[in-house]
Amino acid sequence: MEYANQLAALRAADPALGETVAGLRNLEAILKWATGAGVPFADLDLVQQDEYSYDFFVPLPDARWLVFAVS
Repeated sequence: MEYANQLAALRAADPALGETVAGLRNLEAILKWATGAGVPFADLDLVQQDEYSYDFFVPLPDARWLVFAVS
């Protein structure tokens, strides 16, 4: 699934979160948003996929997770 489709699905399921995520363009913005939203820094997880790609996991207070592909 392409990013645009994933974002559309998120907006349909949770419009407020979808709008917030749509504005996050880089890892710095994600970190600022997550810590500002009360996500403890220690709960964030970065998983290496290969030498250039990572998955960045952000737990939400309602037990859901946002996962961003980072390269």
